[in-house]
Amino acid sequence: MIKKLFVMLLAAALLLVPVGCKKTPAAIDGETLYQQMSELGQFPEMTRRSPDMVYDYYGIDPAQCRQIVNYASADGLMTDEFLLVEANDSAYAEEAEALLRDQIAHQAETYREYMPSEYPKISNARIERNGCYVLVIVAEDAAALYKVYTDALK
Repeated sequence: MIKKLFVMLLAAALLLVPVGCKKTPAAIDGETLYQQMSELGQFPEMTRRSPDMVYDYYGIDPAQCRQIVNYASADGLMTDEFLLVEANDSAYAEEAEALLRDQIAHQAETYREYMPSEYPKISNARIERNGCYVLVIVAEDAAALYKVYTDALK
């Protein structure tokens, strides 16, 4: 009888434990997120890059992604950039993050020599992966822009 009661209590307790415990991020529309960030006035004039251009720049395969939204400074000498990749799965998001980290690090080294005034921005680029999302922000105040992203994840 006591054994049976113990098993029932244990089963009931297990039902109360949340499965997965990890909160899934909210769905994010990259265009909307970019517009919200641009309203803060942190970005200079920006141009939109197509997913194929993102493939050329970073090696991120558009076929492996639900969405790719990329804006870069219209002035090719400036490093400002917004990039949101939503991969089809977390494994590809991890791969995309690695590609982005490598390329941004390479760009930072180039700018250290080529245009030192832009080096602080690119060397402090914010690159974050959250589930299937990978975000890159290159701006003077990347922290303020990053807050818009974290608010969107709630």
